[in-house]
Amino acid sequence: MRRALLLLPFALLAAPALAQPAGLAETTLHIAESAEVTRAPDEVVATLRAEARAGTAAAAQDSVNRIVAAAVARAQAIPGIRVATGGYWTARVEEGRSWQASQTITLRGAEAAKLLELAGALQGQGLAMASLHWTLTRDAARTAREEASRLALEALQRRAAAVAAQLGLELVGLRELRIDAPEREARPVMAMARSAAGPAAAPPVALAEDVVVAATVQAVAVLRPR
Repeated sequence: MRRALLLLPFALLAAPALAQPAGLAETTLHIAESAEVTRAPDEVVATLRAEARAGTAAAAQDSVNRIVAAAVARAQAIPGIRVATGGYWTARVEEGRSWQASQTITLRGAEAAKLLELAGALQGQGLAMASLHWTLTRDAARTAREEASRLALEALQRRAAAVAAQLGLELVGLRELRIDAPEREARPVMAMARSAAGPAAAPPVALAEDVVVAATVQAVAVLRPR
């Protein structure tokens, strides 16, 4: 009797572990796959901040308005560079003894040398560099996300088919398909900030780094007996 009991687990192991119940109509498999593509960035973005302090809010804001207006006009005069203004902020500082105003401007362009030269000139005029980075344009980013999504979907289909074969089934379709391809946050490039006007500033340096664009596909795969 003891020997028979000891042999029982081995008999169970010898049975087909993946055998499916007879008459099984359908099996659903929740599955996900991810894929990445790498693209060279095609646009450099610089955000600079104009700041001013004065005894009154009006005086601080007037100073910032003049700085930003001059910077925007200078940027608009350079072909290939797009400029936009950003958030505006005004508050009391130094325990209420003075006011500080601030506004950002953002420069975008495909020609790095031209944009960095402008950014350096604006730094020399008193604007502070808030951020500097390479990124993908909207069209390039969309194309990369579509490619990553395609690769992830193909990988998911291959994996689902492999699991089905392992179970002695076949893949007949996908349901509840979800594709998640979030926009990748730009990686900032450190740059020296200048907060006061001075001699002509050397242009900041921005070295391009390939951008990784990822996509994840989730689905419910339908498996049926062959």
